[in-house]
Amino acid sequence: MSIKTGVFVCDCGTNIAGTVNVPEVAEYARKLDSVVFVNEGKWICSVDYLSKIKQFITEHKLDRVVVACCTPRTHEPTFKSALKEAGLNPHLLEFVSIREQCSWVHKADIAVATQKAKDLVRMGVSKSILLEPAEGIRIPVGKECLIIGGGIAGMTASLAVAEQGFKVILVEKSANLGGILGKLDMVAPANVPAEKIIAAKMEQIERHPNIRCCTDTVVEQIRGYIGNYNVKLTQKGAAEDIKVSTIIVATGMREIEPSGLFGYGKYPGIITQLQLEERLKNKQLGPVKTVAMINCVNSKNDERGCCSVGCLISVKNAMAIKELDKDVRVYIINRDLSLLCAEPDYLKSAVAQYDIKLLRYSEDKPPDVFKSEQGGKVVKTYDILLGRDIEIAADLIVLTAAFQGDETAGRMKELLKVSANRDNFFQEAHIKLRPLDFSTDGIYLCGCARSPKRLKDTVEEALGAALRAGIPMKRGYIESEGIVADINLEICSECGLCHKNCPFGAIELAGKQPFVIKAICKGCGICAANCPKEAINIIHFTNEQILAQVEAALSERPQEQIIAFCCHWCAMGAVDIAGVSRLQYPANIRIIRVMCAGRISESFVNKAFQLGAAGVLVAGCEFPTCHYITGNYKCKEKMERLKKKLAGKNIEDKRLRTAWLSAADGPKFAKTVREMVKDLGL
Repeated sequence: MSIKTGVFVCDCGTNIAGTVNVPEVAEYARKLDSVVFVNEGKWICSVDYLSKIKQFITEHKLDRVVVACCTPRTHEPTFKSALKEAGLNPHLLEFVSIREQCSWVHKADIAVATQKAKDLVRMGVSKSILLEPAEGIRIPVGKECLIIGGGIAGMTASLAVAEQGFKVILVEKSANLGGILGKLDMVAPANVPAEKIIAAKMEQIERHPNIRCCTDTVVEQIRGYIGNYNVKLTQKGAAEDIKVSTIIVATGMREIEPSGLFGYGKYPGIITQLQLEERLKNKQLGPVKTVAMINCVNSKNDERGCCSVGCLISVKNAMAIKELDKDVRVYIINRDLSLLCAEPDYLKSAVAQYDIKLLRYSEDKPPDVFKSEQGGKVVKTYDILLGRDIEIAADLIVLTAAFQGDETAGRMKELLKVSANRDNFFQEAHIKLRPLDFSTDGIYLCGCARSPKRLKDTVEEALGAALRAGIPMKRGYIESEGIVADINLEICSECGLCHKNCPFGAIELAGKQPFVIKAICKGCGICAANCPKEAINIIHFTNEQILAQVEAALSERPQEQIIAFCCHWCAMGAVDIAGVSRLQYPANIRIIRVMCAGRISESFVNKAFQLGAAGVLVAGCEFPTCHYITGNYKCKEKMERLKKKLAGKNIEDKRLRTAWLSAADGPKFAKTVREMVKDLGL
């Protein structure tokens, strides 16, 4: 059967047409193999034009569609829906980004931007010819939700889920609900007693018929997938198996003990803000005349950024100290004060009404804590506003320490098969598109398990996660994407590597023969890239489809081209940010999208060099995170091995480069391209 491909090229107003000669690209597309219809549109994602696409599919009997417009990360679902409504399988769509990858980043040269757009369309058409229909899997979803963590996020989420009519099992590892909020005195900026907030939530939870609260309970095991999670709980040694459909993670955070910093653990009378909260709560500050608070301890450095809440905590607690004893002198020694969304007069009131002293230090001149000749503690700091050193004889020194995820986060990460950063804060599927979802369907995230945040933000996230979890439970089913692994058992050697490598446990063995649990499979491709017999393919990202793109990209001027394999999530996010930011970089790069860097096999890179590519760039998620848990690690190991092999073929080390990016790393991506082009002498 001959393939009939339709190509739709977008002007995007002047976003594309202002730089790319779109009629020329459309005319070029008409000459490509399998293309029977080409149309240019001003806004092809508009409702009117989508109706036209559906009409053109029917009229011209198209069985493949290539759209050349913006990023697939935001608009691909729109066009997939249009194909489905036209009676065409949505997986017969290929997306080409000529806005983020051409017009916005090569604005100075219309000819260059236009040529690159032609190349990308050629690559898209080459892949589209090999596309095959795929079907999403419909998975039934029940009405039971497990919520892990009984802090304010977990309690709020429990009530919100229960109010939707679903059953909730709320699990808390300690004897009491409340989490870190239960250790606080007052909550800023409203200065409401923390105990009052917790008591109100607990009363609602106890009364609600849809909530079962399990304290002193540990999650021992989680198996299964959305709609079918089998969970083992232990409560004081007694085990219980439960079945739930969705899971919300609200495990909270803990303060990082600042051991060895600013005299902590060395001198008495040096405590953290959380330890101060206990004193304030008990109204027992002690015989104190002068308190010095040092902010940004273990934060805003090379290891981690701003903790987001420390400034507000220090101001709130400084005011609380003055409320206990107005004669105590309080100094806040800060890098800068960022109170986020606190009331505008909050800091002004603290300084004016309570006479709190603010001293500002610079990163290169942090405060020093030492003992005086008389045996007292002294804080010495250089105030950049006064321009001189100041020494404070302090009875009590309070360190505003950074935070990290709860101590259970590492284990929970393994149980749930999800990602966390180096501080054990869990990582969402996508910071903009799916901020409260994990990559694994049916598992959601909220509160300080995700990052440090204020009470208001925690509550809002908990409500959001509850609504997200409620969608599949209300609908009663979920349809998976359809991008899953497919094993050719005829050539499979039954080595078991796919079973060992799958980060989601989606490949099991029947004897020695592997089979894919498609409801769990996320289509990352780690199994396929590491299969010694190449017996595994990923629907929509098969070996043949990716190699066809490589061949199409290098069919003209291969010695000038760099092939870039970029993961859909972070690397493509960085590509898109570079585009949105109009960061200009050389036009030698030709990007091939894969779902995960772990999908990139040695054969892809070898093929590019065999066809004469100047270089190959492999780009994936920034360490230690990966949307597929271990994909970037597997890829890094593979590329390091491959470099040694390529050296034996006289392929210079600089011709294969890796880049590990966050979704916001547009400048880093643009810089990487510029540096690589320069190093290769292109």
